[in-house]
Amino acid sequence: MKRMKHKFFDRSNEQACRIIFAGAIAIAVASIYLVYRRRKYRKKDFVSTSPFYEDGHPMERYIFSLTNDNQPIQATVEQGGDCYAVHLDGKYAGSLWQDEENSLQWITQDEALKPFVSDIGKKLSNVYSRDGFSAILMGTYPEVVATDWKSSETLEVIVEQVTDLEIFATFLKDEVMNLVSFDDHLDLIVKKAHDAFFVIITVN
Repeated sequence: MKRMKHKFFDRSNEQACRIIFAGAIAIAVASIYLVYRRRKYRKKDFVSTSPFYEDGHPMERYIFSLTNDNQPIQATVEQGGDCYAVHLDGKYAGSLWQDEENSLQWITQDEALKPFVSDIGKKLSNVYSRDGFSAILMGTYPEVVATDWKSSETLEVIVEQVTDLEIFATFLKDEVMNLVSFDDHLDLIVKKAHDAFFVIITVN
């Protein structure tokens, strides 16, 4: 009887070890996958013809919504030193900077950009506030295709249909405070367009 009992416990221990080993492998695989996804998000390329690139990547990038003759225009603004390169609806339009000898007024020498200098300058001056946070989100993450303010404290963040929403939301929750420069409370509602499922991320 003792011998049979001993074998029984040996088999139980062996099964328990197999379960623990399988669980450890599953956790390791999941961790490697998440690390890979995070690196993929960080290393996404943004194709541009602007001159302000370092090692093939923009130093900082913001995406604003502008209007021209009541038509919406997407402005992508990339910082390189004291200058900002601007794309309008994906086309490089020129660069602008602040004139230190003229009360830091925003100026440009590019004709295509001159009608928008004032609006872009105002948005850049406000980009690190809660109101400007959507421009940072869209400029940082290519997965974000649109944002919509639902209230002064609630920003809806729309991501691409092909994005794994749960993985991206987990990543964003871990990283978002590295982008925040304001103390105000903000709720991010992260979702895909026309989809009822969403994830709420609280900032501050």
